[in-house]
Amino acid sequence: MVRAKAKGWDAVGTPIPGNVTACLDEIGLDYKVNGDEIHMPCPMHEARTGKKDKHPSFSINSDAGYFNCFSCGYRGPFVVLVKDVLDIPYSDAAVWVRGRGGIERVKKFLAKKQPSQVDTTKHINEASLALYVTPPLAACAERMFFPQDAEAAGVLWDPKRDMWIVPVRCPDTGMLWGWQEKNSRYFRNRPNSMTKSKTLFGLHTYEDDLAILVESPLDVARLRAAGYKAGLAAFGAGVSDAQMSLIRDHFDTVVIALDNDKAGVEACARLRKEWVGRGLTLRFLDYSHTSAKDPGDMTDSEITYAVDNAYSSVLARF
Repeated sequence: MVRAKAKGWDAVGTPIPGNVTACLDEIGLDYKVNGDEIHMPCPMHEARTGKKDKHPSFSINSDAGYFNCFSCGYRGPFVVLVKDVLDIPYSDAAVWVRGRGGIERVKKFLAKKQPSQVDTTKHINEASLALYVTPPLAACAERMFFPQDAEAAGVLWDPKRDMWIVPVRCPDTGMLWGWQEKNSRYFRNRPNSMTKSKTLFGLHTYEDDLAILVESPLDVARLRAAGYKAGLAAFGAGVSDAQMSLIRDHFDTVVIALDNDKAGVEACARLRKEWVGRGLTLRFLDYSHTSAKDPGDMTDSEITYAVDNAYSSVLARF
């Protein structure tokens, strides 16, 4: 079931506290502060998923008060966090927040509003994702996954421009570095300067023991629809040493599932040459049974066959 988008959160009347960290202390949550972002395990993760948040996936912007768990999709304004953690009605939570120096969120943003020609992405934080929603069913169906797969993988949607939004995060803290915007006609990194080669999409949301490395973050959602919950995306065929080291830090074995084209085959050959014997078992996706270019073009049964029959680094031929 697709989680309905809450309405009215950004309207006048949504309070945020004058001191977010003081309020977190008061409601009994442990956290770490990194600039304007506050990080912690998601306080509602177990209630929503049945599992504890093993990788700190939750952050709050100390300025805007907006929170987001990029693992389970729990997100909203600070007053909703208070409501859920204290298990009280929304109206009581709003009174609680306003009683602690609350100000109107919309007024705070209007006071800092920049001219439209200024690139505000240099001030990126979790509140920047507040405009984006769970991808619609029609867009997901074209990619052969469901909205819940996109949500679990951390993929969002810009409803105003019909565009995929792919967050890019720090591999260590999960802090938002920026995002990719793309559809069939448009692609852009925001900001242009973010270094995708030092991180992996899916690193903070995986749930399985077997890593599967693909090129596109949207293929991570496709793998989830096929039953594989440890998809990682390198944002292209140019897999870096830093990205491979991150995989080795988290997994014993990885199935390299780069695209079945010239760039992907050459990248696989390079990875086999450079990474065999470095503490990570490499296997390579079997494309022999399909004409698909990547896992995103395969059926569920084709993906299962390709993963189950992945070549060892000894048998692979490039």
